Amino acid sequence: MAPTVTLLLSALLLLPVLLAQPDTDYQVTLVVQNAINRSPTLRFKTTIPYRAVLLGAMRKINKANPKKFRFKTKEDPNYGPFLVSVNGVAGSNTDHTYWELLKAPNTPLDVGVGCYIPNPNETVIFNFTTY
Repeated sequence: MAPTVTLLLSALLLLPVLLAQPDTDYQVTLVVQNAINRSPTLRFKTTIPYRAVLLGAMRKINKANPKKFRFKTKEDPNYGPFLVSVNGVAGSNTDHTYWELLKAPNTPLDVGVGCYIPNPNETVIFNFTTY
């Protein structure tokens, strides 16, 4: 198929998605808590575009609060970005610790930060805990 035809077909397939998008951004909240050492809970709010992924919200919060919210991810070739650390605290296989991702109040996310799409006004919890 010619590149022009392929591009046109791709645009036509995306048209319903683009037309269904609301014009306004919506708010999400990120909560950082440490179930191991009980450090103070941090709460951050931001707005994201319709159907934006959690990683985008994290980057936006980091840009607005670089001293209070820092994170590192590692790219997995099969699953995309994997959350390694938040505010300098990293999970450890030796200590059996990791960053658990939860949809408030207590529902584990079934995908990572690069795939999860928060709902409007949703709270996502980053909970450092053991396994």
